[in-house]
Amino acid sequence: MIWNPVYGAPLSCYDIGIKSRKEVFSLKELTNHPMSRPFTFEGDRTHGVLVLHGFTATPGTVLPLGQALAEDGHYVRGILLPGHGTTVEEMNACTGLHWLRAAQKAFDEMADVCENVSVVGLSMGGTLTLLLAETRPVYKAVPIAPALKTYRRASRLAPAFQRALPYLNSRPGKTPEDFLSDYNLTYGCTPLPALTQLEHMMRAARRGLPRIDCPLLVVRAGKDRTVHALGIEWILREAGSRHKEYLLLPESPHVCTLAGEREFLF
Repeated sequence: MIWNPVYGAPLSCYDIGIKSRKEVFSLKELTNHPMSRPFTFEGDRTHGVLVLHGFTATPGTVLPLGQALAEDGHYVRGILLPGHGTTVEEMNACTGLHWLRAAQKAFDEMADVCENVSVVGLSMGGTLTLLLAETRPVYKAVPIAPALKTYRRASRLAPAFQRALPYLNSRPGKTPEDFLSDYNLTYGCTPLPALTQLEHMMRAARRGLPRIDCPLLVVRAGKDRTVHALGIEWILREAGSRHKEYLLLPESPHVCTLAGEREFLF
């Protein structure tokens, strides 16, 4: 599976609502934020767990999940995917292959020191979880609100407009009162060339579903307005695994790892 590189056009400020190139970098630079940092928790290496964050997000969005897995005694790693936690310009220079290779590298490193390695991923991290289960000996896979089909109209329009308009404003939805907002560090806009890469990756993940043979727990956020529930149906119907489970978190938004029903995940 190889995707052609799609490089971002020169930085554009129209539709971001700011005036200068310097201001874009100051607003979108996340490098030094604690939630951008990868995490590792030492534990029993009989069963390691790789945890993957989503599109435009950072390890902070899955940190509480990683901490809970570590408290159960597992060796846990959460990586920062290429182009994330830095600037949207860097993200637009990345391809789906960059993200997949980073996840595969982390898995292979864990497999060298653990007897078994499971993978848990949120959103695009769920897409990568499926791709790892298709290409690596994953012990168990847990795609959480996995991105195989999205509600975003921008996803369909991205290939046509990414050169003229490489960034689109993101409109944050209503945040539930019990949501762990301090952990939810993401870019404030959507990079369209990177979104095109995600589209390629989603299609590749669906094509490979019959190759998955490890146990699956597929999690759906009931109030998800980012990824379409049809993707969950595809996984449950088309994945080659003999053992498939489905968990619905009926009141949770897309980033359900930080929402009130997270206790059912942890």
